[in-house]
Amino acid sequence: MAFETKRQFDRFVVALKVAYTRDGERVEARSRDVSLGGMFIETALSLPYGTNFELAVTLPALAEPALIEATVRWVGPTGMGVQWGMLHAKETWAINQLTKP
Repeated sequence: MAFETKRQFDRFVVALKVAYTRDGERVEARSRDVSLGGMFIETALSLPYGTNFELAVTLPALAEPALIEATVRWVGPTGMGVQWGMLHAKETWAINQLTKP
């Protein structure tokens, strides 16, 4: 169920495994919510605001983790909000599968 209405895309509560690199180290974390626009990642090892990076996201509808370009749009005490770069058709489809009511 969506919990925000002011965004271009509704976000849905979904816990997914994610991984990214920070200071040369692989960081494994979880999403708190996801939409076609981005996700919130719960982590104590956030990247700085404005960082462009590649995020490995485990989407249940796909056999392998999806590698998605993202940009950090805000950082808080429990993690960071990221905006997707260009999504390919398979990632868009897999995210849509998560957000179906």
